[in-house]
Amino acid sequence: MSEQDIFLRNNTGSKSKSAIVDGFVVRTNEFDYIKDILVNGDIKSKSLNTIIIGQRGAGKTTLMHRLNYAILDEKLLSDIYLPIMFSEEQYNLSDLTNLWEAIAMGIDDNFYKEKLSDSIEKIIDTEEDYEKASFSFLQKFLKSKNKTAILFIENVNFFLKKLNEYEKKRLKSILTSESHFRIIGSSTSFNDGTIDFGDPFYKFFNTVQLDGLNQQDCEKLLIKIGQQYGEENQIKEIIENYPGRVEALRRLTGGVPRTISYLFQIFLDNENGKAIKDLYLLIDTLTLLYKSELDQLSTQQQKVIDAIARKWDAISVKEIAKRTRLESKNISSILSYLEKNQLIEKVPTSTKNHLYRIKERFMNIWYLMRFGRKHDKENVIWLVRFFDAWCDESELTKRLKNHISNLKDGKYDAVAAIDMGNTFLSCENIPENLKEELISTTNSILPDRILKGAKTAEKDVLDDIKKLLKDERFDEAVSRLNDVENKDIDYFMLATSVYLMQGDHEKALDAAKSAWNLDDQNTFTSTTLGVIYDMHLNDPDKAIEYYEKSLTLPHPHPYAANRLGSIYKKRKDYESAIKYHKQAVTKNFKQSLISLGNIYLDLNDFEMAEKYFRDAVEAKLDKSNTALAKLFSKMKKKKDAEIALLNAVKENEEDSNINLGRLYMFKSKPSFKKAEEQFKLAIDKGEIDGYTQLARLYLRQKQNDMAIAVLENGVSHNDAESAHQLAHLFHREGLFEKSDKMFEKAIELGDTSVIGCWVQSIYRSKRNNRKKFTKELLEKYKPDDINSRFELLYAKILLWNDNLTEAIGIVKKQAAILHNSTDDDSYAHRNISELVEFFLLLIAKREYDIALDMFSDNNDLDLRTMLKPIYYLMMNELKEDYPMEYLKAGKELTETINDLKKEVENLRKK
Repeated sequence: MSEQDIFLRNNTGSKSKSAIVDGFVVRTNEFDYIKDILVNGDIKSKSLNTIIIGQRGAGKTTLMHRLNYAILDEKLLSDIYLPIMFSEEQYNLSDLTNLWEAIAMGIDDNFYKEKLSDSIEKIIDTEEDYEKASFSFLQKFLKSKNKTAILFIENVNFFLKKLNEYEKKRLKSILTSESHFRIIGSSTSFNDGTIDFGDPFYKFFNTVQLDGLNQQDCEKLLIKIGQQYGEENQIKEIIENYPGRVEALRRLTGGVPRTISYLFQIFLDNENGKAIKDLYLLIDTLTLLYKSELDQLSTQQQKVIDAIARKWDAISVKEIAKRTRLESKNISSILSYLEKNQLIEKVPTSTKNHLYRIKERFMNIWYLMRFGRKHDKENVIWLVRFFDAWCDESELTKRLKNHISNLKDGKYDAVAAIDMGNTFLSCENIPENLKEELISTTNSILPDRILKGAKTAEKDVLDDIKKLLKDERFDEAVSRLNDVENKDIDYFMLATSVYLMQGDHEKALDAAKSAWNLDDQNTFTSTTLGVIYDMHLNDPDKAIEYYEKSLTLPHPHPYAANRLGSIYKKRKDYESAIKYHKQAVTKNFKQSLISLGNIYLDLNDFEMAEKYFRDAVEAKLDKSNTALAKLFSKMKKKKDAEIALLNAVKENEEDSNINLGRLYMFKSKPSFKKAEEQFKLAIDKGEIDGYTQLARLYLRQKQNDMAIAVLENGVSHNDAESAHQLAHLFHREGLFEKSDKMFEKAIELGDTSVIGCWVQSIYRSKRNNRKKFTKELLEKYKPDDINSRFELLYAKILLWNDNLTEAIGIVKKQAAILHNSTDDDSYAHRNISELVEFFLLLIAKREYDIALDMFSDNNDLDLRTMLKPIYYLMMNELKEDYPMEYLKAGKELTETINDLKKEVENLRKK
């Protein structure tokens, strides 16, 4: 971000009128309120005087400038008022006479060429009581014009501080009389230690509080900035695709408009990133501003700031003294200065021992991330994770779907073994386009090409085994292996495939090793071992060892180079990944062209990405046009993306109609008819995903009945995903019996990954009569490879069923694992939401002693860091027992704590 950008964001007065008026999309309620006072009030009314309160960057200056332009532009107001806009730094304003001089100059410069300032200067030179005489002169002038001067004074408290007691009383008398002067001023606080707008003396001011932007206003502001920079569609896509990420940053920054404006560019630059990366970018952006402010403080003042900032939560004078080793008297003086200068704020308590914290909460976060120790930074990182998970509704319902698909048609080629992985199934409450997104890769068996060289005297037995494999009669194939007497290398290679298809990976490994022991110069055997370690045993280091060995042998297999490229890409070693994929291409393994294109796409080297994708298209590789379309979408070349997808349809690439339909559905101006046509074509082709895509199209158009009909049709064609989505749809409509039947149907159709969704739907609708059923369901379908998400869900259901001891044991174990996963942000993100729901239920059940024990300082879990808002929610509930503790929570937590509190209340009601 350029210095010019930073300058404009911090100097509203330097912006053009059109930029301020056009960009004014938030603070509209406050604008309407003050404008209504101006329209309906009269000059006799003291209510015309207004103080706008808000922290730095809250939009005070922008609001005042917008009011100024409204008075200038709207006849109803311009007939009555003269707006005098004082610049933010009014160093020349030190008494009332200065004020009258400045008003005279403002009128001369902007409204009437009557040389009022010259007249004021003569009055000052000739009159004994020149202040009163200057005021009377201006009063008569304004009365002659039938105008009231509206004085827009920023940081009006600074001006008031300069006045002596007599002048303050005189100014109050002027502003509350029938004079032709009224003030609309701003201040960063109600009480800066000297001027207290809560004092009865200042009751003649209306006060307008500018709090942080809510979610709706934040998004509105981002979109408006997007319009001004020509990036409206891109920012809309980010808001729609990553609502939790945007909301997490809003809460963390306190919803301050100025900070949100910095986030705009960060979201664009980090389009597909995570909230934590946004945070680092924002910190870099604001370093110049915050550092320059702290550099102006004395050494001792900086010491006190450091002590308060590192604590993050509000801190007592006693704690500050301990951390700084300064005397309490000295600390009190420093705190008073820092409070007056808006760097810290006092948190009053019921005793004399008040608490103190950094006033601008994001400055505190910036400080911790820039200067804090590892634990300090983890404090912030865990809060970002908490917000990201709590605000991102999709993460509360998305269930990890382990979809292992073996290719069993007996016609494998090396190319078939390229893709593997997991499918993440999107469920209820996820934003629509994320709901559509299925990341699907297939865990394949070994390429049958490896077996083609087999020659054995027992050919008939081997042929029988191959036929059994083709018919998916794996157990019989294993039995037939016993009929082979000559256990040569060809036997062991066939046995490897049989065991892999049966799912016995360890026996497959033993068979492949036996083949390798017989011939350690066989490139196919070496590649086979690489594939087993790579795709089935999740041991990439051993896979690399065998793949690299394969490439050194005579007749090296290009598939080994392809897989090495993929492994190194996953490790973000792009240089090695490119080297091996290029090696695969030179050996005529064309599939690596798409892999190279994807690597350059990740590196944002669009030119090279396009080159390799076009080479892939020329080589007529499957999904090459689809890959090219993905590139053009990222480059915002919507028309080129459409052409590429039309070519994909022409080449009959997998899911091409569905992808084209999705492009039409999610355009800034959706083409629903074209999308519907493509989804129907996909269905006609037998692409079963077409049913759910078409249903989602109808749901976007609020055509629920048509969506239900399509999903029911999908179920009749044995589509488990249609049953799954229908279950969620019925659940949202409160048709729980129908919902349960559809979840059951999805399981019947082979999709056991819906178990988590089914259990969650019963839990969230608080059907207490089925809580035992949810426990039994999880136990019945307990996965072989138990993951943390399942364990935390199971713990919550155990707690719901009052199996407290077992539930706590699981959570302690999983929280410890989560606590040690500081380098794996996605792992933490996936599991925090379940951990939060567990503690909300624990608090709703009023199991405070157990919760307190888990949050105790003596506990190694450090849950106070991981779940800070939950801790302060509990302290709020227990404030009679812990009267000081709940006050320590920073303002950045307030909204989230209130959300959590409502959730606990709902749990108790149900």
